[in-house]
Amino acid sequence: MSLHPVVGHSELQARLRRAAESGRIPQSLLFRGPPGIGKQRLALWLAGLVQCEAADNRPCGQCKSCHLANDLQHPDIHWFFPVPSPKNVSGDRRRQKIEEARIEELNARRANPLWPTSGDEAAAIFLPMVAEIRSRAVLRPAMGQSSVFLVGNAERMVPQASSPEAANAFLKLLEEPPPDTLVFLTSSRPGALLPTIRSRVLEVRVTPPPVEDAQRFLVEHAGMDASEAGAAVRRSEGSIGTVLALSSDGDPDVRVEAGSLLACAVRGSQADRLRLAAAYPSAGARGAFSNMLDVLGRTIRDAAAVAAGAPDAALDPGVADRIAVVGSVPPEGWVEAARHVEIALDAAAGNGNPEGIVAVLLADLATTFQERA
Repeated sequence: MSLHPVVGHSELQARLRRAAESGRIPQSLLFRGPPGIGKQRLALWLAGLVQCEAADNRPCGQCKSCHLANDLQHPDIHWFFPVPSPKNVSGDRRRQKIEEARIEELNARRANPLWPTSGDEAAAIFLPMVAEIRSRAVLRPAMGQSSVFLVGNAERMVPQASSPEAANAFLKLLEEPPPDTLVFLTSSRPGALLPTIRSRVLEVRVTPPPVEDAQRFLVEHAGMDASEAGAAVRRSEGSIGTVLALSSDGDPDVRVEAGSLLACAVRGSQADRLRLAAAYPSAGARGAFSNMLDVLGRTIRDAAAVAAGAPDAALDPGVADRIAVVGSVPPEGWVEAARHVEIALDAAAGNGNPEGIVAVLLADLATTFQERA
């Protein structure tokens, strides 16, 4: 099966096309933006444009390179993404197992162009995968003028905050890339990347597609009912990937968990906050825990809209009832609270300790609400 079309990024595509046609595509790009809005698909589109054989209006969609790129078969487009670490293997055998896992996932994505955003907290971009990338980067392109390396969810190149070996190894490729090599990174938590990596890439901000475009895509390609798709896209802030993955944004248990954190920050004592934090594990910050923080962040951003006198801007029409526990907080208080959640999300993206993340977050939220209420 072929890749689905890029959705809702026509203006950015036009800018990237002009840059490519004038030879101004930087060797290293970072596509940054919320999860599930098509950053990797956009990077794959740009990789296909680079490989297109047409003289203009690239990608043409008709040449051999375009067909191979659209089928995820082009020998000069190398797509890497987080995979789970294999158990009880080391050395060259571990590198082989990780590559086998990547190929297996790549085949699954070929079979299902609407692959969901993964919430597997055990998946990461490990040092053997970076070694594989670097070994391929020194080879000449097989068909085109350039080799393109796409690394999705690049923040997971640091599986633990204390073990940045993979990121440091990748940094060497960014510092001295071969002249015929392009490197495209994507990340929804760029703050979790090593600062040295961010300093060597040009950041491209990717915004969510318009609700109408996302709704139309879900109806035409995912078979969703129009009203259901519209409501789902609105709740997910335009994240098609979140909707396809049946994100826990709509899961009552996760909403309750996020609400419990908010209530504890407001009403709980310091001992209450520490007890709640202690109920979280010391590992596994990605996946379900990060999803819960996303729900909390969206609730707080909706609360800021309500406090600013713009309830129609809130994604959740019932947010006023959900935040009643907090009382009267001015918009700037909610904005400050949202920043605390963003910091927590960055820590979770780096696979920090959930217990510690919650303890710090609750303390920061409590201080903010006490000072602003």
